[in-house]
Amino acid sequence: MKPLSLTRFELYKLLSRKSIWVLLAIMVIAIYLPMQLLGASSSHPPIYQPTPPTAQQIQRANVDVPQFESKLQTVKPGSQQYWKLFNQIQHDEAIKGSSDGSVFTATIQGLQNRISDLKAKSETRFTYRMNKMEYDMLKSLPFVGGGAYGGSGAQMADFFKTYGFVMYGAMILIGLSSIFSEEYSIGTDSFLLTAKRGRHELVTAKLLASVLYCVAMEGVLFIVNVVLNLILYGVKGLGYPIQSIPLYGAPFHLSVLQYILVALVVQALAGIAFGFLVLLFSSFNRVSLVTFFISAGILILPELISKMTRENWAQAVMNFSYTGLIQVSRLFQSFVAYNFFGYPVLYPILSIVLVILISIPIVWLTYSVYCRHQIS
Repeated sequence: MKPLSLTRFELYKLLSRKSIWVLLAIMVIAIYLPMQLLGASSSHPPIYQPTPPTAQQIQRANVDVPQFESKLQTVKPGSQQYWKLFNQIQHDEAIKGSSDGSVFTATIQGLQNRISDLKAKSETRFTYRMNKMEYDMLKSLPFVGGGAYGGSGAQMADFFKTYGFVMYGAMILIGLSSIFSEEYSIGTDSFLLTAKRGRHELVTAKLLASVLYCVAMEGVLFIVNVVLNLILYGVKGLGYPIQSIPLYGAPFHLSVLQYILVALVVQALAGIAFGFLVLLFSSFNRVSLVTFFISAGILILPELISKMTRENWAQAVMNFSYTGLIQVSRLFQSFVAYNFFGYPVLYPILSIVLVILISIPIVWLTYSVYCRHQIS
């Protein structure tokens, strides 16, 4: 069988499993959809100030906020009048938060002073370069106003680190845990392993099929994420800077829409890399449940550790785990750079490069383990 035909066959085996689609349908229809509908019907999203406010707007906001807060104490919580006052307060607070210009104005000034101090001390190594990098990145940002954006783009971005992470991880674990174990259990390996070429071609086909499978699952989840949130929240705010969502404070020059596209690529890549690890474990094990639980542990454990302790080592484990990369959001939460021979390397770049480099020996080991497997 030609390699391409074998890859198609392996992909067909993965995508034709009813259990995968049933579980995905349950997670989307029974969990994600109801939660989003409930959130859209009951929430009062925060308000973001997308443009620099005028002096008159700032003056009026300073006067109105105390008055509205006083009135808010006298109306019934949850009433129409209550939410009207609440939204007006949020609007005015967003204006007040933009009174000094971009929300990063103070940070930029602080970095400028720090850089000047380091220059005066003739310190131009890593610390200086790191501060200079952050300063240049912040200076290149568009206006970032006060308040917070909570529209469709914010919901889509949140999906990657919450529901998307859970569903994508589950699809990878269930779909790929038995990819080699199945060959052992049904005895297909008995004749494939007798030919050296047959072993190598089978591993290649399974690796390629796993890549296509991960891309397909990510594509399905992305469509669910985008379509549902656009229907519920509309398109407003997709052009706002990603920093308009409070969680994302790293100075990357990305709009909300651009971030969503970047997150799609990063999560797909991280899922493919994690899928390679699952395939390696599957090549070792005849029992797919063993592969499933080992792989699930690797995916869940960093999250549990980071929740139990805030120690630096625990956060480092999370930062450079498959978990942190698949969730995507950690890469863009704050400015983080690592010292590489005196030069700062941004955490997102380092994390992506490392997972690619780690995947190379994992793929090689998968070939080695399966091709050297002895027929029982």
